[in-house]
Amino acid sequence: MKLVILRAIYFEGRVVFEGEQIDTLEQHGRELIQKGYAKEQEETHLVTEPEPEPEPKRNIKAKKEK
Repeated sequence: MKLVILRAIYFEGRVVFEGEQIDTLEQHGRELIQKGYAKEQEETHLVTEPEPEPEPKRNIKAKKEK
């Protein structure tokens, strides 16, 4: 479960400060949310449209005038 920290906590051997993101187990994450130490990270789904296929390059060489 991905969380955003709201209050500084000790996590995995270091202090994690407000605004940082952590990844933890579901049960631990629910406990942190319940205590007000974290909130669930909002998933952002970026909708990307497929890029149009580039037009094939034409192999045209300019003719030199004599």
